[in-house]
Amino acid sequence: MKTCISHTDGIVTITDANTTIGYCRYAPSGEIEYLFVGPPFRRRGYAAMMLEIVEARLAITLRFSPPISPLGRHVVSAYSRARQATPRL
Repeated sequence: MKTCISHTDGIVTITDANTTIGYCRYAPSGEIEYLFVGPPFRRRGYAAMMLEIVEARLAITLRFSPPISPLGRHVVSAYSRARQATPRL
């Protein structure tokens, strides 16, 4: 099924023909205020995709506002590991 990525200031949404797959709300300061991926679509890279879009748009390292759910901690850890593995010029 084809997915559609919609990006407006402060919001990234990934949908398909039937449902919202994921949603990310962020502040211009780089703070991720809300990140959600629907249960049937988790562990498929949608959260990382949305974070990459936001990071490219803002050109800064992202921060995550609390509270962070137990599943959200995995996303934050993966983002932190990816940032450490990326060489900086």
